[in-house]
Amino acid sequence: MDYYDIDSILSENQKVPCTSTVSIPGLGHEGRMVPTGSKVELPFWLAEVLAINSFVSIHMPAPFSSVVRNALKANPNSVSIRDITTHYYHFAEKMLHLISDDSLVQISLNTLRSRAMLIADASLNPQGALQQNSQFIEGLDDFEKHILRVSHNAHRSLINWQNSTS
Repeated sequence: MDYYDIDSILSENQKVPCTSTVSIPGLGHEGRMVPTGSKVELPFWLAEVLAINSFVSIHMPAPFSSVVRNALKANPNSVSIRDITTHYYHFAEKMLHLISDDSLVQISLNTLRSRAMLIADASLNPQGALQQNSQFIEGLDDFEKHILRVSHNAHRSLINWQNSTS
């Protein structure tokens, strides 16, 4: 990802629950020390650095909890991912660089595959999609919305090209 990629920046700002494995001076509220064994929520970008250096252990954040996973397994199209986090897939990718979790990989892939069909359908008929599936469209995370826009623009370009060659 690009250093200035806004999606990357926003996904790295997600809070991650951690447990300190050593005392960390200056990390607590108003610069206080965080004692060993303390549970803290840190932005991913900071938690990642501290975890790599063994200062904290990272726990699975709420967007990837068992409740969310079970909902996505049951019916990924009915889950409003945007309500969970606006950058679900980017955040999952970042987390998977730190934590090996085959289940999260499969759930994320299956969710995207399943939702891609509805996204593609919505991109071909945006007015109808907004009327019929407004909750689904509103529940798309930013990556899915990007796919929707790109797919819609590609379809529109194809139609324009077909009309220009006729």
